Amino acid sequence: MLDLLIRGGTVVDGTGAPARPADVAVEGERIVAVEPRLPAPARRTLEAAGLLVAPGFIDIHSHSDFFLLQVPSAESKLRQGVTTEVIGMCGFSPAPAVPERLALLQEHVAFLAPGLPWDWRSFGEWCARLRAAGPSVNVVPFVGHGAIRIAAMGSERRPPTPDELRTMEALVARAMDEGAFGYSTGLVYAPSAFAATEELIALARVAAARGGRYFSHIRGEGPTLEAAVAEAIAIGEAAGCPVQVAHLKAAGRENWPKMGAALRALDAARARGVEVTADIYPYTAGSTTLSSLLPPWMHDGGMPRLLERLADPASRRRLLEECAVGDEAWVAANGRTGWDDILIASAPARPESEGQTLAALARARGRPGAEVLIELLREARGAVTMVHFLMAEGNVARGLAHPQVMVGSDSLGLTAGPGPHPGRPHPRMYGTFPRVLGTYVREQRLLPWEEAIRKMTGMPAATLGLRDRGVIRPGAAADLVLLDPATVADRASYEAPHRYPEGIRWVLVNGAVVLDDGVMRPLPAGRVLAP
Repeated sequence: MLDLLIRGGTVVDGTGAPARPADVAVEGERIVAVEPRLPAPARRTLEAAGLLVAPGFIDIHSHSDFFLLQVPSAESKLRQGVTTEVIGMCGFSPAPAVPERLALLQEHVAFLAPGLPWDWRSFGEWCARLRAAGPSVNVVPFVGHGAIRIAAMGSERRPPTPDELRTMEALVARAMDEGAFGYSTGLVYAPSAFAATEELIALARVAAARGGRYFSHIRGEGPTLEAAVAEAIAIGEAAGCPVQVAHLKAAGRENWPKMGAALRALDAARARGVEVTADIYPYTAGSTTLSSLLPPWMHDGGMPRLLERLADPASRRRLLEECAVGDEAWVAANGRTGWDDILIASAPARPESEGQTLAALARARGRPGAEVLIELLREARGAVTMVHFLMAEGNVARGLAHPQVMVGSDSLGLTAGPGPHPGRPHPRMYGTFPRVLGTYVREQRLLPWEEAIRKMTGMPAATLGLRDRGVIRPGAAADLVLLDPATVADRASYEAPHRYPEGIRWVLVNGAVVLDDGVMRPLPAGRVLAP
């Protein structure tokens, strides 16, 4: 007798092949048969008439590593159909965490990591701690360059010494040996921003030698977009390492025309044999730290030195001279931005500011926007995140449609549960995957169902080297999502982000039903996957 039979659905198998009517049989953690009208009896049958049966979605770019210990159910992801999360992105990871520089690492990830126990040191110990938490989703861990650089040399704005570079190489090698799929950079965040290309190539060579991958939040998505994409490709090419360009975008109105050149650069690199791909989220706003609007010299030495500079009149004058455009706008790495384009997502020390734009806060305080930005960072000791409106809708669609671009949320696994909930996070936390399917597939017909689902399943699985995930076939892991193509849609908005999507009926992780006809059944069904 089968453990579970999914009967009467339309299978979209994750390969891009045409959808077809078929039943799916599951025993234990594996799919054992995919055929029309399977006669086998089962302990449980899910009636899937009118539903699409797809592989569980793989979130190729997430930051849930800092919340999975507190929210192992990752409910905001599971309710989207996500069964596997790729963590350690943008140079941020909870390990390695060497004792003598632990405070610097904690400050580096403070906006992501409230309440972490930090009862690990090595990357392997962190993975063991994550396994012990019993997540409901599978996890693909990467090690962050920021954590590596802090462990080796702190947060200083300088090249590493030869000994420090060897230490970084050894840390990457150890992390790979202990379960990392590769390493990631966040080249707009200190201390990753302080690294030269040669340093990144050296570390990518270490990753490549162990079959790893290089994932990068590139060195600017605005004026420097084309050069930053070229640098990421050059790193992979020099190191012989597959490259993933994170959350591809052309940020800032004056840079919107550059999206085409960025996509053509991916095509040109692949044509000459470089394994390069990208991910994108289906929104015109991004979300990151408010302090990322400050220039690199402000970040030299980490958050304590940044706060000292914000308090120093001479440093403040220099900052305003470099970045403030009268009282109208601010110039940062991605170009000019208006105060109405910056929405405060979280500021635990100033919760009254959450959900307000800097323009509104400036009016309420009777102060210039630039001064309010500085004051808020000082009051919250840098622990402020924002939603930043930067992108053109046409470019989002263009990126989603590109054959080498897959879907990633760039978000955390949260839980709505009984409210209210703090902060006004980006709606991508709750809506990324259903938004692609509801808005861009069903409504706009930008992509067929088979191709959109491939970008969420088979394509990220192949990029990560996961041979038994992201597809529906006998022998594959029973990570599955059953969704209603007529109703699937995101409900989260910038004004009300803590809302679950519609149309996701059942989700299985390794054969366990964790979303049961819309009802959460949080189980420790996930695995910390090994390369």
